[in-house]
Amino acid sequence: MKMPSLAASYHSGVSRVRSSNCGSRLSEQAPSKRVRNNNREVGRTRRRVSRMVFSLLVDTLNHSSRLWWSTADSPMLGAENNKVSAMTITANHLCVAVLAGVSALPASTLAQPAPGSGEGLLEELVVTARKREQNLQDVAVGVSLISGKAVAEAQLRNAAELSRLVPTLNVQASSGPATSSFNIRGIGTQTLNTSVEPSVSTMLDGVVMGNSGMAFVELVDLERVEVLRGPQGTLYGKNASGGVIHIITRDPTPEFSGTLAATAIEDDEYRLNGTLSGPLGDKLSWRLTGSATDDDGFAENVYNGNKVNDAEVYTARGKLLWQATGELELLWSSDYSERDCDCTALSVRSIMPSPAQDALLREQLPVVPSSSNQDVNNDQRTFSDIDASGHALTLNWGLGDYTLTSISAYREWNSQGIVDLDNRPSNPLALSFPVPPKTEQEQVSQELRLASAPADWGNFVVGAYYFDQQHESGNDTTTALLSPLLPPTTRVTRTQVDSENLALFGELSYLFAPHWLLTLGGRYTQDDLDFHTVATGTDNLIFGPEGEVRNSVSEDDFSPKVALQWDFSDDAMTYLSYTEGYKGPAFDTAVIAGGSFAEPETSDAWELGLKSTWLDNRLIVNVALFHASYQDFQAQALVDDPDDLLPGSFVLVNAGEVTTEGVEIEFLARPLDNWTLGGGFAYTDGSIDDYPRGNCSNGQKFRGDCPQGFQDLSGGQLPYTPEWKLTLNTEYRLALRAAPMELVFAADLRAQDDVLYEISQDPYTQQDAYTVVDARIAVAGTEHGYSVTAFVKNLFDENYATLIFAHGNEVMQHGYIHRVPKYANRTFGVELRYDF
Repeated sequence: MKMPSLAASYHSGVSRVRSSNCGSRLSEQAPSKRVRNNNREVGRTRRRVSRMVFSLLVDTLNHSSRLWWSTADSPMLGAENNKVSAMTITANHLCVAVLAGVSALPASTLAQPAPGSGEGLLEELVVTARKREQNLQDVAVGVSLISGKAVAEAQLRNAAELSRLVPTLNVQASSGPATSSFNIRGIGTQTLNTSVEPSVSTMLDGVVMGNSGMAFVELVDLERVEVLRGPQGTLYGKNASGGVIHIITRDPTPEFSGTLAATAIEDDEYRLNGTLSGPLGDKLSWRLTGSATDDDGFAENVYNGNKVNDAEVYTARGKLLWQATGELELLWSSDYSERDCDCTALSVRSIMPSPAQDALLREQLPVVPSSSNQDVNNDQRTFSDIDASGHALTLNWGLGDYTLTSISAYREWNSQGIVDLDNRPSNPLALSFPVPPKTEQEQVSQELRLASAPADWGNFVVGAYYFDQQHESGNDTTTALLSPLLPPTTRVTRTQVDSENLALFGELSYLFAPHWLLTLGGRYTQDDLDFHTVATGTDNLIFGPEGEVRNSVSEDDFSPKVALQWDFSDDAMTYLSYTEGYKGPAFDTAVIAGGSFAEPETSDAWELGLKSTWLDNRLIVNVALFHASYQDFQAQALVDDPDDLLPGSFVLVNAGEVTTEGVEIEFLARPLDNWTLGGGFAYTDGSIDDYPRGNCSNGQKFRGDCPQGFQDLSGGQLPYTPEWKLTLNTEYRLALRAAPMELVFAADLRAQDDVLYEISQDPYTQQDAYTVVDARIAVAGTEHGYSVTAFVKNLFDENYATLIFAHGNEVMQHGYIHRVPKYANRTFGVELRYDF
């Protein structure tokens, strides 16, 4: 497919990131890439030639008629997590006028780092993807790394926005944050069922989040985010068949420090973040972080004139670090968050009425359906309220050449909400129900592992994991069909799913020959689930009879991993890996059609990767080719129940076999000491191999495209998976001679191909390809930690939707509903920040 025209150069800088409590800070730092004594002369010759080519390129750029955008801390330290790509943005783009002003400044006003000072070199990037500190370039895993500094500078508020910086990461939006989920390389779980184990596991400081909705935390005071792509079957908590997103927050510091940031954004959105950290004597240190967001909303409910899709979000986190001895440390962490929002309003994208309904629908639908419509016509409040809390104790104990790590955690998550889908004040069914059902979830987890220090022969890690979760949900569904002839009917449903997960895991890396490393790993998992649901109320034609259902299931699995790594030069290595993944069984607790059962989802994945550093550590390029097949893929489907008067119920099913394959390229570069470029590109072919009785959308049924009520979806495209996606970022810093400050010019670009939002392959649920550019300008002190940043989201006002689905049935057909987010409009903001 034809890529959209892009006009921008992207730049990003890198700061060294340290370990999280996922990996022991006490363990010996892994040696930076093995010592090699051969091919030195060849390497020096190659670098001399590379420097000549690179110098010529820089000279050409400096005299080019093109204008360049840049960035100094890559929001995308990714793929093996450092990426770089550049695109030029020509002078005929209005957004570049800001940079043109810089070139007009007198040369004496600007100062740049002295050549050869070393300030412009890319620093080592440290990750804990294999449960120990390692240089990103030494890890034989597809990892995307995003620094906390990059997250803050890009004005990313919630974890859902991380997809702007990682090409293979996408968000499967739903009616609200509680039922949304992540997608990596085309694999994710999008369902109304919050008890289903995610395909993409999300971790917060080493603790697994039990459901997809728990993943969308506020991004405040972060150290970094690591995105592990593909099945992670050996080392990570509950097995993740699609990948892992590990959000790592900053730990206490032995010196007093802090941050205060205030942000104002168009449409009356205000944010306030603050952090304090310091010592308590010689062995104790603490850290307190808090944030508040008040967003008045950006869409209108024409029924009453109120704003909708608003949000009030409050978060708090405290950490206490005790360095008991030189070999023993304990870290306590507690966090709390509360989100209250009228944020589940879905707008009408198009209508497809029958002739008899045309006049009625258009009279009752005062909003104008369109691909950019954000307004709604709801006669009841639509909302999603979530509160969550957690506590964790992490112990790291150095035992000579070994480190013992323990992570004990408890978390709670509660949600409730209402969705009004008909967008009309008068509803023939007067049907309302919570989506998702009111949910209370508690989880306890314990991880214990022993890791060896790096040695001449290699290293190992072994461990055990326990996870116990109680998930209770309930909904009261009411309809006034044929009222007032018949009284309203209510069905009350209460469901509980208890799950227990036990696992033993290990991984051994053996240096069997110079420059050759063999890794063998495996994880044995035992899953036990108990299901209990009770439906009470009056027996009726709509919701069926009352009743009680109990069920239980037990499954076990062994997931192996084999990886071969070859360090063929001082600055490059390649690897080949085979990994199996596992996602546990699930009971369906959906609103109307609860109780169905989905078998475990398993996967087999191959990955061939290259990690390389060039130009004396000024350029990093990482490439990964992947192929993965999934059996018994768990998916949400819309099916008809012949015993249900309401045709079309969302249920959880095993959708046969699917395959994803493609290539990922990520890079990070510093052409000049004050200019950084970063970015990545992903090509993903996500296809359905075998799904002979796939579901049909309501739109397909109404148009007569699906006369049997089901269809063969084999050969179809996986939803929420654009064939290609591009991210670029750039930052350019100019130090002023006249004052101790610098000017910062930065931009972030993301572009993606067409994407389907329903597995039914309904073409009307397709979002066309689009490109979005964000830009910012900052003034920052070089001697004091203040900064003032003006930014714009969606500079070129590109419209797009993050969710489209057919809504309608045999009783009322009125087309397609969508979600158009706030930043699908050009939006301006300003931030004041002080670090001390």
